[in-house]
Amino acid sequence: MDSPDTTTNSPSVHFGVRVAGALILAAMLVAPIWIAKFPPLLDYPNHLARSFVLARLHDPTFTFSNFYRADWGAYPYLGMDASLAVLGRFFPIETAGRLFLSLCALALPAAAWFFLRQVNPAEDATSAWALLIAFNVFFLEGFLNFDLSIAVGFFALGLWLRWLAKPGMALWIAALGAFTALYFTHLLGFGISGLIVVGYVALLRRPLRDWIWSGALALPGLAFYLHSSRVGLGLNKIVFHGLDDKLDSLQMILHGYWPALDWISLAALGAWFLAAWWRNPEFRWNARWIVIAAFLFALFWAIPWMWGEGSDLDIRVLPFLFIAILATARVGRRAKWLAVVPLLLFAARIVSVTQHFAAAQPELAGLAQSFDIIPLGALVLPIVEGDQDPIERPFTHFWAYGVIRRGWFSPYLMDAPGETPMRIIHDSYTPDGFWDHVYDESPDWKQVQSDYDYVWAYDVSKFSAPLASIGEKVYSYGSLEVYRLRKSLGDNTLGGHSN
Repeated sequence: MDSPDTTTNSPSVHFGVRVAGALILAAMLVAPIWIAKFPPLLDYPNHLARSFVLARLHDPTFTFSNFYRADWGAYPYLGMDASLAVLGRFFPIETAGRLFLSLCALALPAAAWFFLRQVNPAEDATSAWALLIAFNVFFLEGFLNFDLSIAVGFFALGLWLRWLAKPGMALWIAALGAFTALYFTHLLGFGISGLIVVGYVALLRRPLRDWIWSGALALPGLAFYLHSSRVGLGLNKIVFHGLDDKLDSLQMILHGYWPALDWISLAALGAWFLAAWWRNPEFRWNARWIVIAAFLFALFWAIPWMWGEGSDLDIRVLPFLFIAILATARVGRRAKWLAVVPLLLFAARIVSVTQHFAAAQPELAGLAQSFDIIPLGALVLPIVEGDQDPIERPFTHFWAYGVIRRGWFSPYLMDAPGETPMRIIHDSYTPDGFWDHVYDESPDWKQVQSDYDYVWAYDVSKFSAPLASIGEKVYSYGSLEVYRLRKSLGDNTLGGHSN
């Protein structure tokens, strides 16, 4: 009698299948990023341009040193700038930007998988749900430091949980490094992860030494914050959302380009838990993480929408809440079969993102043609309006590609002392309204004419007449109008030539 063929059940075959599956998922995650010439993400071009300026600050090809200076410090928002400072040494800045976007897209599902394995050992399938938040609202808005901090936070929490289960100095040092890196990625990610640590240790009623060692993980980050940043201290502008706005904000937990798919996914998550529990003798609730999830849910309601200049604070809790919900149940072998649900939803979400990225390219290509019209080193004032959903506004900072491709000066590269490592040193007129995307008052056109060479005006046809009175339209595409400003013989600008 022939012996049974056990080849397909060998560990090496299972490992090969898992690796192949992981590679397929990784390719799906990065595909939208690499098929689009211009990733249509709200803040992304601005961050990319700032990194380019820092890298070429003293390059004689450009005049950036006349307008900007570096201001590196132990600030809590350096994740993207530091990463691009390294990647930019080996790749063109736009390629480096795509690599960083790929890192963000891959890191969150991978970190969630690692974290959930520590919570429910040997159970991987539940982490498939984390694929649905790889392209979360913060990624789509280009809030990439915070997006990366979610991944770094769950990686740090996973290391800390592993240390709690099996204390050792090597693991503790690894967790210390991860939490310190988390501080440098984003302050809110650092704070939310720290609150999870405090809540979990309190639930476990761990001995005092575990409190001390766990608390020590935050010491480097706190020391850097108090020494170099102190962002948010002393600011008294606090805005709380009302009940209706809070309820609307809850849907941000799975906010994407297809609203129907977002609601279907949330309903499917509830159905998945029901199917995982129904007549499943291996199903177990994890009471500790139910409490942590409830705490994060309460935190969402308690946090204001704005503190000082920081907005959307309350919804920053939602990705952490989503992963904590996944940690509340141990499903057993049935989870492998149920994994088909999040995998199908993930495939649909990738189709959604890919289609949206592709559909945005013709308009963005038309806007990009304006860069060739404006000369190298020009002083360019962007005037942009738009009240769409933030994930539908890739035009807001699109002008920043002109800084990269043509060496423009613009006064709206993100300069936040204690947060970003670049300062604007050129004093020029900046009309109110850009950051709110609404101009309630007309700019001082004489000042605009005096301080700039060109105006890059998007969706502000109400300003076409006054712009025509101080310059001539040299390019238009859709909602975009570009004006070359007329200069008197006595005008002397630091930028490019106006003729």
